[in-house]
Amino acid sequence: MKQVHSDEAIVAAFVSQKDERLFAEIYNRYQLKVFQSCLQFLHDPEEALDQTQEIFCKVYTRLHTFRAEAKFSTWLFVLTRYHCLSVLDTLKRRTFVSLDSIGEMTSGYVQQEELTLDERWFQAERTLDQLSVQDQQLLRRRYLANKDVATLANEAHVSVSAMKMRLKRARDQARAIRHSSVTN
Repeated sequence: MKQVHSDEAIVAAFVSQKDERLFAEIYNRYQLKVFQSCLQFLHDPEEALDQTQEIFCKVYTRLHTFRAEAKFSTWLFVLTRYHCLSVLDTLKRRTFVSLDSIGEMTSGYVQQEELTLDERWFQAERTLDQLSVQDQQLLRRRYLANKDVATLANEAHVSVSAMKMRLKRARDQARAIRHSSVTN
């Protein structure tokens, strides 16, 4: 018969042994509950799934701070709540532009003919060549090698949110280069 251990015992064992199977046990017990909590806060299944992963990355790195003054589930859901509130705050500060206003902004531009795949590929390569080597490698690994953000973050020894920010900055830089080459 399978022996069932308390969450607190599993956490203590993980902190002392760093056995990934113990963390997997915690993840398996709480992944769906954390996702459901995120969904209640964020109202977007895709965002809730992303944030569930972010939360478990935090749990993994902060599990040693769990002091067992309350149940593990309480600690986890407090962390989940504060994380989701932080995400909501960040989302509120983002500015969104309606598609109608984009159409108005671009109506002054002369519409270019549809580019062939080869032409688009050439333009992408030319843009990438103007980026820093680090940004080139990052974008190529993400989009050409199809590596997910969590894997890239793990390989770079940074958090998933830090990796998302690096990708965003690299894409923004590429857009700026592309925009300047189109207007010139």
